[in-house]
Amino acid sequence: MRMPNVTPPVLQLHPSRACNLRCLHCYSSSAPGEWQEQDVLLLSRAIADAANLGYQVVSISGGEPLLYSGLPSLLQETRRYGMRTTITTNGLLLDQRRIELLTDRVDLLAISLDGTPDRHNSMRNASRAFETMHSRLSSLRSSGIPFGFLFTLTHENIDDLAWVAEFAAAEQAQLLQIHPLEEAGRARSTLQGQTPTDVDAAITWLLVQRLSDEYSSRLRIHLDFLNRDALRDFCQSGWTSGSVDCSKSNRLADFISPLVVEADGTVVPLQYGFPRAYALGNLNDVPIMEMARRWFSQARLDWEGLWDRTSNLLCQTAELPFVNLYESVFAAASESHSTPFPILNS
Repeated sequence: MRMPNVTPPVLQLHPSRACNLRCLHCYSSSAPGEWQEQDVLLLSRAIADAANLGYQVVSISGGEPLLYSGLPSLLQETRRYGMRTTITTNGLLLDQRRIELLTDRVDLLAISLDGTPDRHNSMRNASRAFETMHSRLSSLRSSGIPFGFLFTLTHENIDDLAWVAEFAAAEQAQLLQIHPLEEAGRARSTLQGQTPTDVDAAITWLLVQRLSDEYSSRLRIHLDFLNRDALRDFCQSGWTSGSVDCSKSNRLADFISPLVVEADGTVVPLQYGFPRAYALGNLNDVPIMEMARRWFSQARLDWEGLWDRTSNLLCQTAELPFVNLYESVFAAASESHSTPFPILNS
């Protein structure tokens, strides 16, 4: 049994923790004055290695990626290898110069939106965050850059979801992605207890079905919860990546997606801050191609065992039918090791 992979496989880059905001829910605790960043040459090599390992999309986040001086080089490198590019931004810095920089170089721009204007400003810890972001959208539409909104779902903002969908459709966004809050980074202290409950997940799932019907011709809505019935199908039939038999594959992308490069160069599976017991290494010490070689020889069975334990537990649970799969794997990984896996320090 393998981890159900994102299709197509994604390399997720966090080149810097520098940001123009100090958002309450920031998983990487990014903020003004946090200048930790990765060398652009190391990240360019990571893109090349990832392309050779089967990854097809480079997703660039942060921090605020529009503050990273090496962003144009990363976009150029991504295009060189025929990969698609997405950027996640708070949208405040989308002036004409930056929009021109992104034009014809980005396949999707994901703009964070956390609810109604007051809710958004509160979450962003800035009194005019919504107004400034909103003022940038007209020029963005004129540029032709495809864009969508990324909504972080909490226990408190479910009621804002209908407003967010209406706003996204009116602004001619192509996508609304709804991702549940994970209490990581700054959110551990600022939003403790705000992770959506099982009941919240069920309510959101039903609401998304209604909104998807209502906006079917104007807006694609995606919810990052997995139905346990789909998970049970994986448990019964095993996982293959499209037509790939993973038992015979030596492509890292068939097993781990997203593959995440954090601002300090640490490479982890699935999401920022994943337990270091499962880190593949650090870009400052070894390239991703070598990390992949070590992973197949030293860590693959451990990873498959983690997935088996997590999926079997979730399949047997008689709770409500929706689950944040990555967060469940994260929790299982946090409990399964007390010492770092050897390949991190090799």
